[in-house]
Amino acid sequence: MIRKVFIKIIVLLFSAGAGFVIAVLATSPFIWFANATANDGPIFPPPLVAIGFFALPFGVLLFPLQVIVMIYEFFRKKTLGILLLVIGMIGGTLAGFLWYFVIKSSQLTAQMTFLLFGIAILQALVVFGFHLIANKLHIGNFNE
Repeated sequence: MIRKVFIKIIVLLFSAGAGFVIAVLATSPFIWFANATANDGPIFPPPLVAIGFFALPFGVLLFPLQVIVMIYEFFRKKTLGILLLVIGMIGGTLAGFLWYFVIKSSQLTAQMTFLLFGIAILQALVVFGFHLIANKLHIGNFNE
């Protein structure tokens, strides 16, 4: 049983890392464009800004939900299946809302708000999609 717990923790960390990478790759072009069209202030590397303003906050906000799903699967001895994607959509929307309220003090445009929620949902779907793939491949399932 302890082996399955360790495997599930590795799946959890791998899926969080995959969501992190996807968020950085998806937001870097938008940040590059913002830097290219800006005419004031310093220009920071787009991946660094993507990590600090998108990937890391969303990863931190989604991680407790991942742990809750893992604990649920451990005690119930069954996987959530396709419901993981629904949890991902809800978790991504909640993460987007929370981060929107954190940075609401700055002047957010409609495009920035759309990007914020879109990246949060994309990252959450990737994270929980990896959980779903691991479950389908029977990697770390507790019900076996």
